Amino acid sequence: MKITMPFFTLLLLVTLTACTMTPKPDSTTAMPSSNAHCFSCHANKKLVMMVGGESVPLYVDQAAYAAGKHAKAECIACHTGMSLTPPHNAKRTYGSWARFSAKDTDTTRTRNYYVVDGRACLACHKDARYAAFMKSEHATIKDLKFEADGKPRVERKVKGTDGKEYVLNENFAGSENDCERCHIGTNCGTCHWKTHIKQKQVGNVLDLWTKYDKASDTAKGAMTEYSMDWTLNIASHEFNGKAELTKSNDVCTACHIGYYQGDKSVPALGIQGSGVRRHPQVQELQLSAKRGVHTTLQLCTDCHKELHDLDFKNTEQGARVGGKTQCINCHAEKALKAVHADVTCAACHDAELGAQRDAELNLVVPMAVKHKLMESWPSHNLSKEVRCEKCHFAGNKVGATEHVTPGKVH
Repeated sequence: MKITMPFFTLLLLVTLTACTMTPKPDSTTAMPSSNAHCFSCHANKKLVMMVGGESVPLYVDQAAYAAGKHAKAECIACHTGMSLTPPHNAKRTYGSWARFSAKDTDTTRTRNYYVVDGRACLACHKDARYAAFMKSEHATIKDLKFEADGKPRVERKVKGTDGKEYVLNENFAGSENDCERCHIGTNCGTCHWKTHIKQKQVGNVLDLWTKYDKASDTAKGAMTEYSMDWTLNIASHEFNGKAELTKSNDVCTACHIGYYQGDKSVPALGIQGSGVRRHPQVQELQLSAKRGVHTTLQLCTDCHKELHDLDFKNTEQGARVGGKTQCINCHAEKALKAVHADVTCAACHDAELGAQRDAELNLVVPMAVKHKLMESWPSHNLSKEVRCEKCHFAGNKVGATEHVTPGKVH
């Protein structure tokens, strides 16, 4: 028999039942004594919260917590701003690629949320590079909520030379929850919370890489949609540290996965190039290895040593000048001569995309089409073979000569 009752009534009922079962203290734990108040309820294995028709477990295993990385931390040091007695009224933030029930517009009816904001982490993790995370590309949801200059990204309607009206960008105003279905926001747990990673449709998108029909596009979309379930790790409260995150691409792949969509040029808007969906750097890296490029550098962290302060204005994107992650860090002998000083390495060595000049940076880079805009693409899809005709042709817009003058470029 199913009993339905208001959310807070049910939560209170379950919590009060749990609080009559005070656990015996574990002498082996090194947890702060203040946590005993929390465990008087949360040590009950039956403690759950119903959100709509979904059951969210609230049981925390004391022994597992005591053996974890945060054994000496107070519960309320991370779970800030909560009432200490039920109902806690914890602030919920939805998403960060935890896409279970994410499409439900009534967010009170989905378990797709977390309650610890990354700013709480900074109270203990005081290293400056961690603090920089809050202003990084990951935290500010670059290119989705904001333009390159930091202004909010808004939908724009323009008329093409064919007289038709086109919509540029997407209208993200007021849809932060939707943005964060995929993007991290200020949540450290997106990468560090140890939980199950689920692929929407099993398969390897590379098997369909050059197929651009509707059915293939749909399949590639499903294969490159991943989600995590925040609720699967509540009991153990385990976190991934550097050791776990630098031995595989599993966590990076959950977001940096995607596919090409074939030609998405819009002549009426002067837009030309291949469409790119999501962020297929992992696929690009695998394609590079098949061509003999970076065969021994297949982990993201082999090159990206520090991700907490990732800022594309000051770091490498398509081998931009002046950043931390540069091709010449390993290939010092390949520094470009003056005649190509405004050309990035990836502009020449990208295997599939066309090269264009980025007006903002005045650099020649690989270009992709996203949201009916041409965007500088941080290509990892590289080849040792270079096609000079990507830039050197009649009427090119990058300022290159029509004919190639023989000579060393490095």
